[in-house]
Amino acid sequence: MPKKKQEKKLGIALIIWLVIMLIGNAATAILYFAFGRALLEMLPEYPLWTFYLLGALALVVLFLTVMLFLWHKWAFYSICALAIFVFIFNLSLGVNVTSAFMGLIGPIILYFLMKPQWKLFV
Repeated sequence: MPKKKQEKKLGIALIIWLVIMLIGNAATAILYFAFGRALLEMLPEYPLWTFYLLGALALVVLFLTVMLFLWHKWAFYSICALAIFVFIFNLSLGVNVTSAFMGLIGPIILYFLMKPQWKLFV
């Protein structure tokens, strides 16, 4: 008798978190691209290109989040790598450690929500 293929289900908490990531990163990208110059006036110590870089990274995380819906484990590792990059980048800009650290909380939450289905990701 052939084994039944295990049906993949993300789980409601993970789906909610991924949707929050989609909305948050889309909003972040729009904010940085649409209001980069206004942000520059409020934060003149940062060069304009930093806002565009962070907006582009938000678009990358948006794409990676979609890849998580498609069960790609590499997307999780990429999100973690980007979070570490942004943490270091923020520190190099003079952002305080506590604020910079806040960007690492999302991937930690994501890890714990993915953990029950980890073996199903490829």
